[in-house]
Amino acid sequence: MPGPKDGDRISDTWGRFFAHWAAATFGCFLREFLPVLHTWIVGTIPAVIDYKHWTAVLGFAALVSLLGGAINSNMPCKPRELLKSLGIGFALDSAKLLLH
Repeated sequence: MPGPKDGDRISDTWGRFFAHWAAATFGCFLREFLPVLHTWIVGTIPAVIDYKHWTAVLGFAALVSLLGGAINSNMPCKPRELLKSLGIGFALDSAKLLLH
């Protein structure tokens, strides 16, 4: 009985880790950014968009999403799996809110 070929084996690679990490970071940042976007759309849109702490939020999202990238780095980089990583990032930020 022959074993699996090298092409059939899914393994952790740095490229997959960074793709899933980026998707998880976007999901984590999106959870924080959606309420801000909602206030801009519902309220009057200012001439200059003022969102002062977005760099701190993005940095924290990148740090927290290391866990999501590590969990999903063995999955292929297809849209379905990247959406799962985006969802993990969204959930990680929601878990952060529950801890507060």
